[in-house]
Amino acid sequence: MTDLKHKAMARRSHRYFHLLFGALILLAVFAVIRGLGAVLAPVVAALVLSYLLDPIVGWLERRARLPRWAGTLVLFLLGLLVVVVVFVLVVPRIVREIGHFAAGIEVWIRKARVAAVPWIERTFGIDVPDNFGQLSDRFGADAKALLSRIAKPLGGVAGKVAQGTAGALSAVGTLVLVPVFTFYFLPKFPAIVRGASELIPRRYIGWVSDTACEIDANLSAWLRGQLTVIAILAVLYSTGLLLMKVKMAVLIGTMTAMMAFIPYVGVAIGVTVALLVCLIDYSGPGQIFGVLAVFGVVQALEGMVLTPFLVGDKVGLGPVGVLLALMIGGKVFGFVGVLLAVPTAAALVVILRRGLSAYRESRFYQQSDVPLEKPPDAPPGEPEDVLEGPPWPPPPPKAGDERAG
Repeated sequence: MTDLKHKAMARRSHRYFHLLFGALILLAVFAVIRGLGAVLAPVVAALVLSYLLDPIVGWLERRARLPRWAGTLVLFLLGLLVVVVVFVLVVPRIVREIGHFAAGIEVWIRKARVAAVPWIERTFGIDVPDNFGQLSDRFGADAKALLSRIAKPLGGVAGKVAQGTAGALSAVGTLVLVPVFTFYFLPKFPAIVRGASELIPRRYIGWVSDTACEIDANLSAWLRGQLTVIAILAVLYSTGLLLMKVKMAVLIGTMTAMMAFIPYVGVAIGVTVALLVCLIDYSGPGQIFGVLAVFGVVQALEGMVLTPFLVGDKVGLGPVGVLLALMIGGKVFGFVGVLLAVPTAAALVVILRRGLSAYRESRFYQQSDVPLEKPPDAPPGEPEDVLEGPPWPPPPPKAGDERAG
């Protein structure tokens, strides 16, 4: 029995060492991602795109007998064609609509000034200057003093603007690197997956493979359903806003649909922008009520029909869970965290569900009264089943023992 206890203690110590080693590895990965998030962003984005495009390249490899590099090249050429078509046909229309919207803002400001200036002069007894010359004559000295006072803070603002410009250029460079890395990763994606699987200890390979397959199936179904919902919502929002004669209807509808994967945020931004456009180019209360009706009907259709049937609960996260995952990922890891928020949350849900199932099937959970040590006449079991502690049941007190009373 003593040897059995020593073996059990050794196995427990070995298990604790493995847990500690795994925790240290996770902390190291966390620190690397946190410290190198900006550098790793294009790599992570390219890996995500490779994961999304790998089924298409695999289909081309099986059906068209194309090597993976050739399938990747065909896919990139098609993507380049789509980008060119968008820039030739869609972008000019968007630019024209934005120009018309800016002109509408100028007209709205002019009308507001004509309506507001008499009211201000009548209510507050203030003469509002008609031109810049009168404004300069009245407030010239005060303006000079104010300008000298804010000159130094403006220097700091200029520095911030320069930093923002550098950040924008860095973001453009990151966007350029993403397709380059994707073109490199996509042909080799199966080899990358095999290389990662070879690092898994053989005793855990079955469990890890089953878990990874379940995560992959859930994520694939979620992505397909979400992309389908986005396409349908873009058509519905754009059509409804066009019927209401809202300027930039296609742009607003597409933008709202593309943000549909962020619960509540996308539709809130979309309806706010649409109402602002309606107020600037005011055509009466009927247009405003029509816009509210469009967003209400489409949102109800999404919540009761599209999302339940096309997306369902594939990742095991409700709308609040997805929103929290995106917020936490963006706060901790920045852009990389936003990219990995939903996949990581989906993986954690699957792992926790499988772990909970294993826990409920364990002897520790199912047995209501587990002895601390097996009685001597019990058949020997596995070393890990023996726990340290006093013998059970306790021996009867000896005669004459003072503690017996």
